[in-house]
Parts: sequence; C-alpha cells; structure tokens
Amino acid sequence: MLPSATISVGDHTTFKFLGLTFNADTMYTTGIAVVLTVGLLMYVARKATSGVPGRVQLLTETVIIQTRTYVQEALGHDVPPWLVPFGMTLFFFILFCNWMSWFPSGHHPERLAPPTSDVNLVYAMSLTVLILYTYVGIKKKKARYITDWFKAKPPVLGAFIKIIEEIVKPLSLSLRLFGNILSGGVMLAVIALLPVYLFPLYGFGDWGWRIFDSGLIAPIQAFIFSFLTILYFGQATEAPH
Repeated sequence: MLPSATISVGDHTTFKFLGLTFNADTMYTTGIAVVLTVGLLMYVARKATSGVPGRVQLLTETVIIQTRTYVQEALGHDVPPWLVPFGMTLFFFILFCNWMSWFPSGHHPERLAPPTSDVNLVYAMSLTVLILYTYVGIKKKKARYITDWFKAKPPVLGAFIKIIEEIVKPLSLSLRLFGNILSGGVMLAVIALLPVYLFPLYGFGDWGWRIFDSGLIAPIQAFIFSFLTILYFGQATEAPH
C-alpha cells in the first residue's frame, strides 16, 4: 500500500496585521531573495569599478549589450539605457526566489517553498510591472499613450481590445510563472510519497528532479518573465512612426 500522506497546495504560515492576513513564509523567502539579489549587484558593481576590467565586468557588459541588441531587433527601435539592467535585476530576483527550495526550513516540509509558488507574490509583481510601464509610457508619450488606443477602426473596438490586452499581459506573466514553479513543488511532493519498492532510485529521483527543476525550469521562467517585462516597457516607450 502507498504511505498515508497528503499533498497540500497553498498552505502558508500566516499572521494578521490590521485585520489583513499575511503569508509569513512568502515574506521571509522573498526577503532572502532580495538580500541575495542586492548582494550580487553590489559584488558586480564593486568588480566593475575596481580599475582593470575583470571577467565579471566583461561578462556583465557582454550580456547587457547582447540583450539590448536582441531587444532592439525585436522591437525595431532603441530602448532606454536603464531598461536592460532593470530586466537583469528582475531576472536574478526571480531566479533566487525559484531556488528557495534548496534552503532547509527546519520544520515540515523539510525545505522552503519558493515564494514564486505563492500566487499573491506573482500577482503583485505583475501588477507592479503593469503600473510601472504604464507610468513610463504616459510620461514619455503624454496623452498620445491613450489616444493611440483609438487609432484602429472602429476606434471604440480598438480601444476595447487594447484594454483587454493590457489586462491579459500581467495575468499571463503571473500565471505562467506561478504554475510552473508550483508544479515543480508538487512533483517533488509526489516523488516523496512514492515507496521504495515503486521507486528504488528514490534519492536519485528526488535530487534528479530538483536539479532539473532548478537548473532548467527556474532559469527559463525567470528569463521569460524578465524578457517580456523588457518588451512591455519597450513597447510603452516606442516612438511614433
């Protein structure tokens, strides 16, 4: 018989403040990811300003230049100089969030849950991206940012489709990231429930999936989120033709 156990999805350590419920574990792991991201950026900045260009500086500059070139080719126009570094910062933050499952929790479950498997965080991130690129677009284009919505014919239908598009963008960003990271955690839980006689290579299965999830799925999802964010900002700041 299979062991008596259950897989729980969406369980969090919570606390209440001013009548609102907060997921303490998500806030904790997000804080760790922020510290790791800031630490990495400070390390890269220190290496980049140390005098003679080193491997870290050359690698960073190469990645930024190649990414900016690819984005400009995809959009067909130049992008603000701060956009690609912003996207790279977002990439490493999401990547560190996705890698939180390697950290021991000290209680059951044995390892921390990635904060990106909490739909509240990914919704907040996507909403923040939406607000920021809308603000940047309005700041650059002024009223034209809204009037461009009515250029299609018929204008009202074009504007309606544009509004739906702006709503779908953050939803697709958040649900794609949330679904893939959550499914990785569920897969690990399923492997943990398998008895030895059904899974002789249990240890290999657990670590093999964890390495596959962290080495391939986590970076890909971080790249997709950050790259699409760069494209959305680029579209918002596109100059008139």
